[in-house]
Amino acid sequence: MQKPIELLVKGKTLRGMYHCPDQEGIYPTVILFHGFTGHKLGPHCIFLKLSRRLSAEGLAAIRFDFSGSGESDGDFKEMTFSGEVNEAQEILKFVRYLPTTDPERIGLVGLSMGGAVASILAGTNPAAIKALVLWSPAGIDTIKNIYRRKEETKVFPRNEEGAIDLGGLWLNPNFYADLEHWNTYKTLESYQGAALILQGTGDQTVPPSTAGHYQSALHGRAKLVYIPEADHTFNRHSWEEQVLTETTLFLKHVLF
Repeated sequence: MQKPIELLVKGKTLRGMYHCPDQEGIYPTVILFHGFTGHKLGPHCIFLKLSRRLSAEGLAAIRFDFSGSGESDGDFKEMTFSGEVNEAQEILKFVRYLPTTDPERIGLVGLSMGGAVASILAGTNPAAIKALVLWSPAGIDTIKNIYRRKEETKVFPRNEEGAIDLGGLWLNPNFYADLEHWNTYKTLESYQGAALILQGTGDQTVPPSTAGHYQSALHGRAKLVYIPEADHTFNRHSWEEQVLTETTLFLKHVLF
């Protein structure tokens, strides 16, 4: 079963999709977090595909657009990492209190900056999260560098408020300053649950070595899988299939 859901956070409606098995019950539930400039479908609908696989295997899945992205309220120019972390915290509360959620069996999946958000969520709610999956996770250091490097070469113009034009999306001029408040690796050290990290060796957006930093933050407890030649968002059927299969098997093993 698949149905639209909404959540009000600080006056803005976040719009998402809830997937659950057809039979009635209480399910292990997985929350999916999209990346920077992304949305709840994910690149080549990978979040939709994962959600449908999970529901077919007896798990529920929830995928929201952060405010300013996809179909949710707000404007992208208001987006900050802190804002997305706050929304993720509210999404977790919402999911925990759904009558169909088993609150003892909640997992997270995050792609790119969504992986950084998921890491903060797991590290600040270690007792509430049982499984964590990171796809091409960005660290705060890499988030700072991805567009700052391009900005320094004057690729992106600015408006009168100092916002950066990212191909039609205005990036908040305070975006970089806000990142100084966060350390994903340090925060994640508090998480004691199971974790899986999937990283392409051909990633040109986030250095593949970042995945190793996340594994180190988890003191080696995470399973780290490098996918040869795969790019940042696994844009090839064979890469996508490996990501979906590894993720589904891991979540079934941990949450059942």
